[in-house]
Amino acid sequence: MGEVQQKKNSVFQWVWVAIAFIALITIVLLPNSSDLPVAGQRALAILAFALILWVTEAVSYQVSAFMIMSLIAILIGLSPDLTDPTELFGTKNALKMALSGFSSTAVGLVAAALFLAAAIKDTNLHKRLALWILSKVGVKTKNLVFGAILVSLILAFFVPSATARAGAVIPILLGMVAAFGLPNNSKLGALLVLTSVQAVSIWNIGIKTAAAQNMVAIGFIEKEFHVDVPWSS
Repeated sequence: MGEVQQKKNSVFQWVWVAIAFIALITIVLLPNSSDLPVAGQRALAILAFALILWVTEAVSYQVSAFMIMSLIAILIGLSPDLTDPTELFGTKNALKMALSGFSSTAVGLVAAALFLAAAIKDTNLHKRLALWILSKVGVKTKNLVFGAILVSLILAFFVPSATARAGAVIPILLGMVAAFGLPNNSKLGALLVLTSVQAVSIWNIGIKTAAAQNMVAIGFIEKEFHVDVPWSS
C-alpha cells in the first residue's frame, strides 16, 4: 500500500509541474498590453509558475529555486530592455536582477535568526529557559501566559523574524508543559502555544528589528525618499 501511495503522489507531482508550465506558457502567450512591458508580463508568468509549485509542493524548494532562476534568465533575459526596447534585457542583467534581493541585509538577518533558533533547540537552551521562567513568574496559568509574552518580547530584540521566534518560543512553552507532566495537546499547552503565536507577531509592529519586512521597508524608504527611520521611532 505504501508503494502504491508513493507512486500516486509521484504522478500527482508531475501533474502539478505540468500545470505550472501550462500556466507559464499561457500567460507568456497572452496578448500584450502596451501598458505592460514584455518583461513584466513574463515576470507575472514566472510568478504564477512559482506559486503553483510552492502551494502544491510538487518539487522541493531547492529545485523550484533553480527552475525559477533559469526561467528568469531565459524569459526576462530575452525580452526587450525596459529603457531601450530595441535591445534585449540580457541574461546577465536578468540574473543580476534576480539575485539582487539576496544582497539585502534583511535576508542576512533572517538567516541568522533561523540559525539562532536552531541552536537554541539543539543545545536544549529552551528547556533551561523554561525552568528559569517558571521559577520567576510562578505556576499560575496567568503568570505562565505573561511569561510566554515576556519571552516573545525579549526575543523580538535580537531575532528579526516572527517565524524564527515562533520556532524558538514554542519549544520553550512545550518545556513548561512538560515540567508539569502534561501532554502537549492539553488545555495548558494549547493556551500557551496560541499565546506564543499571537505574541511573536504583535512585536513586529512596535520593534524595528523584530521583522525582516520592517528592514526591507525601511531600506526602501531610505533609498527612495532619503529618510532615515531611527530605531527609537
